[in-house]
This record gives sequence, C-alpha cells and structure tokens, in this order.
Amino acid sequence: MNSTETLINISLEKDIDEVIADLVDRLDFLDVQILRKFYSTGKEFPFDTQPYCFPVLYKEMKEVHRLKIGLEALRKRMDNMVRFGFLEKVSNSNPANYMPVKGKEMMIRNIIMKFFLINGLNQFL
Repeated sequence: MNSTETLINISLEKDIDEVIADLVDRLDFLDVQILRKFYSTGKEFPFDTQPYCFPVLYKEMKEVHRLKIGLEALRKRMDNMVRFGFLEKVSNSNPANYMPVKGKEMMIRNIIMKFFLINGLNQFL
C-alpha cells in the first residue's frame, strides 16, 4: 500500500467516525434501546440479529425493559428508524414487522457502543 492509499483509508475512516458521532448526537436513550433489541442479541453470527413484530416489541419494551413509552410514540420512533435506514419495515404485513438491515450490523453496533461510551453509561453495555 502506498502513501496515497494510506491517506485515502485514513480519510475514509475519519469520515465514518464523524458520521457515527453525528448519528450518536441525534439519537436518545430510547432510540438506542430499540436498536439494541434488533442488533445486540448476543448470539453468534449469522444469528446475531432479531426481527420483531410491533406488538411483541411494544410489550417487551414496556414489561421487560420497563420503558415508559406509548404505543404511538414507539410507532413513530420505529418509522424514524426506518427513515434513517437503521431498520426495514416488512411491506404488507399486519401487524407491522421490522427487521435489521443486512450489511449495516457493524455500523449500528458501533453507534450503540459509542452512544453508551459518550454518555457514560458503560454499565448498560
């Protein structure tokens, strides 16, 4: 690898870090908790992501994670995650089904980790 290729790789890495930092600034704790449900299952690859049916996700967020969020508020957050490209909504499904975006797993895991590190929430990782 010559010096030009090295410089290009460094600038690309810097741009990716800046993009991740910008995304972390736009997300809040509830958004990151939603992303964790899809991308941080703790299982081995390729079983390390989890799709969810909206009513099941809502029930888990309320009962298991004890998050105080309304049904419509969660639906709007899910639509924002789809708009940002973090999740995919399965078309023509009733109730709505959401799934992780293939190929973005590592980037979104980095966003989750950076969010917790920046906000001093290491104990939740």
